Amino acid sequence: MTRKTLMLGLSAAALVSAAAIGGAALAANPINTHDDERGEIAAITAARVSLAQAIALAEQQSGGKAMEASFDDESGNLWEVETLANGQVQTYTVDMTSGAISAQAAEADENEGAEDND
Repeated sequence: MTRKTLMLGLSAAALVSAAAIGGAALAANPINTHDDERGEIAAITAARVSLAQAIALAEQQSGGKAMEASFDDESGNLWEVETLANGQVQTYTVDMTSGAISAQAAEADENEGAEDND
């Protein structure tokens, strides 16, 4: 067996070993995106306050118009609505069960001055 063939064989063996170790690590610590998604779907389905109602509440509270609205997946039971009124953006959270609304403290823009490429 030549040295080149031996090195190629060892390299292939190392790759297979690395793949096996990585696969075992992934199997031991799976990413539960499907479980997370099912939980979000269950929370939204059970919501007494719809996203449309949350938007209306935030617009009424701010006196402005909604810019963005979404499910707050960090809390699991809140809608998050951004509104624009008098040139100011304000974020509100609306409880999906009770409809209780609260304004969030303004966050510093992480990319202030940078163009937003969303």
